[in-house]
Amino acid sequence: MQLKDKVIIVTGGGRGIGEAIAVGYAQEGAKVVVAARSIGQLDQVVEKIQSQGGQAISVPTDARFLPQVENLVQQTVDQFGKIDVLVNNAGINPRGLFLDSTEEEWEQSWQINVVGVVHCCRTVLPVMKAQGRGNIINIGSGMGQVGRGNLSVYCASKFALHGLSQAIAEEVWEDGIIVNVLIPGPVKTELSRPMWEGAGEVRASSDPWKDPEQVVPSAVFLAAQPPSSGMTGQILSIMRRNSP
Repeated sequence: MQLKDKVIIVTGGGRGIGEAIAVGYAQEGAKVVVAARSIGQLDQVVEKIQSQGGQAISVPTDARFLPQVENLVQQTVDQFGKIDVLVNNAGINPRGLFLDSTEEEWEQSWQINVVGVVHCCRTVLPVMKAQGRGNIINIGSGMGQVGRGNLSVYCASKFALHGLSQAIAEEVWEDGIIVNVLIPGPVKTELSRPMWEGAGEVRASSDPWKDPEQVVPSAVFLAAQPPSSGMTGQILSIMRRNSP
């Protein structure tokens, strides 16, 4: 097992990519703390992991609010005594023309996709520094590398996330902490349903849309990297060129 006894926090872990990563990590021997806003979904993920013989707890958390993130980190340390890996997966993907975008969309996207990550990193990093090691994985997007019409709000937040990740990586590598970005590419989740359903029911073998479980091997690879690997500040993309 590649992640045996590692303690890993996964935000946005109640469904989609976050759920798949949380379950996949547990299958690799990790002790998983699943965080999200939905209590019902969290409980289902934890039950799924435990039914497979894995270890997991749920901590309802809205990462936009610092006190809730502080509670998440404290409960993790109280339960397991350490934090080896943080996966910042929580996010939203508003769509629409730039001129039609609203202040509410910009504010909500920034708060969830960027500020939530800031809160999690700022709260977890002191724990990792005290340990002398740690691993942070931020879930990015191809739209954080190349802007795309009808996704201006989302693109702006993901560009910010990529830059933030690389900046943090430079600051903490001497503390034994690595920070990387994982771009999963087009994944069939509820968040992306309007896009992948629009591709039609019949798909060619070259169709880029993948199931959440197909992201897991790359997520495990990054989580298994020790600080000594020197792999930090990287953007690992598993999307196909020119894919949506």
